[in-house]
Amino acid sequence: MKKPEKIGKTYLIAAFLILLLGAVLTYTTRHEEDNPYRDLQVEAAQRMFDAEAYMKEEILSLGIPIEAEDLNQTGLLGPEFTELTSTPGDVDAKRTSLSPDFSALLIRYYINAGLSAGDTIAIGSSGSFPGLLIASLIAADVMDLNVRLICSLGASMHGATRPEYNIFDILHALERGGFASFDVLAVSPGGNNDQGGGILEGVLYSGTKELSRSLCEESGYPVIYFDDMAKNIRYRFDLYGDDISLFVNIGGASPNCGTSSYTLNFPQGLVLDPPTIPTTDDRGLNYEFAAVGIPVLNLLNVRQLAADNGIVYDAVPFSPVGESGVYTDIEYNTAIPVIFLIFAVGVICIGVIRKRDDKKAEV
Repeated sequence: MKKPEKIGKTYLIAAFLILLLGAVLTYTTRHEEDNPYRDLQVEAAQRMFDAEAYMKEEILSLGIPIEAEDLNQTGLLGPEFTELTSTPGDVDAKRTSLSPDFSALLIRYYINAGLSAGDTIAIGSSGSFPGLLIASLIAADVMDLNVRLICSLGASMHGATRPEYNIFDILHALERGGFASFDVLAVSPGGNNDQGGGILEGVLYSGTKELSRSLCEESGYPVIYFDDMAKNIRYRFDLYGDDISLFVNIGGASPNCGTSSYTLNFPQGLVLDPPTIPTTDDRGLNYEFAAVGIPVLNLLNVRQLAADNGIVYDAVPFSPVGESGVYTDIEYNTAIPVIFLIFAVGVICIGVIRKRDDKKAEV
């Protein structure tokens, strides 16, 4: 006769193998289904594709060369270093963010945030990821959302770093070409503490702060300029108004992300359940909106955003509109794990009964 403990281990192993088999079958039988809002995604992505083509023509007509690193020839990848370069940045992330698939992704985020036509969103953007700003504005327009935008000029490497075709020029082009409608509440210099200036001031360039201020004044939009970051953040929060359904942060502008040690704790993507909210007055608009229960869409880590949503990272050429994973959802047959879980529990129950009977037989 086998020892009772040996019998118990045998049934536990059998139950584990059953669960493992159920997990494997669940995974291997999964299938993709088009998102119910796929038509909106395709419309947004195609419009972003057309908008980028429109701006490329403008850029070339101005005699601005396409950067060697701009492998998809968008014209929207800026030089590594200019007077407007405010922080380091990864060129592969900048290339990826220009994919029209990101406009499809923004449709997904807006819908998952519970937005519908007529809702108002607040967007705070730097010049670091023009692709993400273009995607956000176009997706909002496709969904008939109202947009209130505050945009800063400074850009990390390979963003909208060209003084002669900066992020404000991109906004003007989107409106002029009829690609999106939005309300620009104000602009600011960006850069360190939103004071303007490039990281190579005094090395390759001089007068970068003055240039930043000048370009803001020439943009035609109201200009925000504060020496105090806490006042800057509070002013923006009040300026957006009290009817905001979602705050979208694009890039790493100080007023949006904050300047406290808590800045990097804020998650990427759509944040419906925020982390612990600090009480410091320089915590940034991500935390300010989260503190009053408004969802936040944080768009900064492009690699993670792409990986989480089926977008090919640094694709050359870009995936054709409608073909990447962002347009689909993975469906699993939930009956399979339930059935195998029942079998596993049954095996464990049999093992318990057998073990009990064996103990009685030994007595």
